[in-house]
Amino acid sequence: MGCHNYHKHELKPDNMRRPYRCDGCEEMGFGPRYACAEHCGYLLHEHCANTRDTLAHPFFPGCVFHFLRSGDPNRRCDACGGDINGFVYHCFDKGWDLHPCCANLETIIHVQAEEENMTLFLHEKETSKCCRCGKKQLNKGARSWMYVSGCEEYHFHVSCVKKDMVEHLEESFLGGKGAAANGEVNESRDLEIKRLPRLQLARRRESGKRGRFAKFKKIVQIAISFIMAAFVGDPSAFVASLIVNLITNL
Repeated sequence: MGCHNYHKHELKPDNMRRPYRCDGCEEMGFGPRYACAEHCGYLLHEHCANTRDTLAHPFFPGCVFHFLRSGDPNRRCDACGGDINGFVYHCFDKGWDLHPCCANLETIIHVQAEEENMTLFLHEKETSKCCRCGKKQLNKGARSWMYVSGCEEYHFHVSCVKKDMVEHLEESFLGGKGAAANGEVNESRDLEIKRLPRLQLARRRESGKRGRFAKFKKIVQIAISFIMAAFVGDPSAFVASLIVNLITNL
């Protein structure tokens, strides 16, 4: 099943290296997408353009998720904790909800960096304090999957990384939350026009000397860029390098 029939015009693959808001799930995106061939501004994530009637996920054994164009009001994604505003995969038996992009997150991400190569593994539950927010668990009742390095030194809430990505892309390219529909974005605004705001990390007491903490920050910066790339459906080193250039003030 694909969502091409949900739009009045033909949709074609497009790979502009600019942010956008998906008209299916209403989440932010960057890079690969499906765009209206008639240039009306309608855009979809690749995962939203190529949905499946049903899917299974290893974190929810025995559950069958059904694709819906919209979910019930006031629902949250059970992967990132974000609001459900459009396309969703829903389990009718257990009541679970997943954004299409979250349902398709890579379970293993290979991070390539000069300082250190690592492999990130997606975990269903929080395992340690997040390098981004400094907390193991989010607010009471909130859920978030977590990426954990193979060495178990680096931990990242999916929700923290996604929140950063959305806020920075909206602020830097769409003029703030809720601003600028896809058809109104100035296409001349490329990635280098405006640097993303500084990301703040949870400074770890055990980081020790300044040089070690600087290395820690650099590795975290690159790891975050790879997770962000996974969110937009292209966890390649090239896309991650584009994103890391935008958060060099980390």
